[in-house]
Amino acid sequence: MGGIYQNSYVSIAATKSANSSMKCLVERRKPVKILYHNTTGKEFALRARKILDHHPSDAPHGGPAKPVGPLMSRAWALQEHVLSTRILHYTETELLFECRTSYRCECMPERKAYPTTPSLIPKAVASKKSDAVWQAWQRVVEYYTMRDLTFPTDKFPAISGIAGKIRKATHSDYIAGLWKGNLASDLLWHVGRSKTQRPDNLALETWRAPSFSWASLDAPVTYITLDDDERATFEPTIAIVSYTIMTAGLNPLGAISKGSLTLRGPAMSTTLSSDYNHGKREYTLVIKGTSSIVITHDSLLTEAEYQTSGEEMQRTVRRAKAGDSISDFKATVLCLSVVRYDNIVAGLVLGVSTQDPSAWERLGTFAAGTEATLESMEKELVLV
Repeated sequence: MGGIYQNSYVSIAATKSANSSMKCLVERRKPVKILYHNTTGKEFALRARKILDHHPSDAPHGGPAKPVGPLMSRAWALQEHVLSTRILHYTETELLFECRTSYRCECMPERKAYPTTPSLIPKAVASKKSDAVWQAWQRVVEYYTMRDLTFPTDKFPAISGIAGKIRKATHSDYIAGLWKGNLASDLLWHVGRSKTQRPDNLALETWRAPSFSWASLDAPVTYITLDDDERATFEPTIAIVSYTIMTAGLNPLGAISKGSLTLRGPAMSTTLSSDYNHGKREYTLVIKGTSSIVITHDSLLTEAEYQTSGEEMQRTVRRAKAGDSISDFKATVLCLSVVRYDNIVAGLVLGVSTQDPSAWERLGTFAAGTEATLESMEKELVLV
């Protein structure tokens, strides 16, 4: 479908419709007419209509715009918005038009210097700066993971058209929603939490992606945002040893059936403490010589057991699923430093995989001063 959108002359979007059975042409609201008299008794008529909020204030940040309407809550619809060269939106209140150079609407017919969604990828590619392309992808993922999917297995297929554009521009390998050319930054996605979002989520019941991928969860994700000084000192501390991604069909950017990633980098064992504080569950790294570090957990976590090669049972931590016991605990985890910038180390919190004790599963991310990871040793780790 991505090829259809990007090669069309114009895409017509029934933005106000919740499904294919709903019409896109509706009767418009009539403007309000208010009569009033001035001090001399002369009558005047004042006409007004509701202010339309159809172009978000955060659009200049570089993310896809979100014209108001049910269609914009659907994950599959993001591809047509990003890839189309021109889009005509039928909304509840007016017609909106977007192309790669302008954004026009009926309530503000004059040309505005708004960034447009169809220009997001082309502008990044035209800049000839790889960082711009990587940042465009991360913005797409942030907006994509906010949207709804009817079928969870569509997580990769529904964004594969955009992934194809990124691959063509960068010639980079696609690793379960992450890019080899920007792997250190892409690995540091974290689950976004706000006052309007659920404070905690659970792991998927059915496997869809390796734990290091944002697609392994049904949750909105965000990435680290760095200022210019931090970006200047940004330095990956990991090296890619190998990776294996097995697709479930013919689409090389579509659904996957198996995936693993082997990295080499500084890692250290430490204690992860689970506590319930101030009405929410917190997970804290207890590192000798430093203050405790609250991690950004991917989901609620629970203790679990795995069998060693000597057939002994050992304790580990994993993402919790529906029905699992959620309680306080203290358990050993591994912290893998992924990047260093401005005297800060950021990385992944890992637990031994219960399915494959020779591999590790992601539990969340951490950020700390460089002194917190002084005891780290170079290790080669398999992430699944």
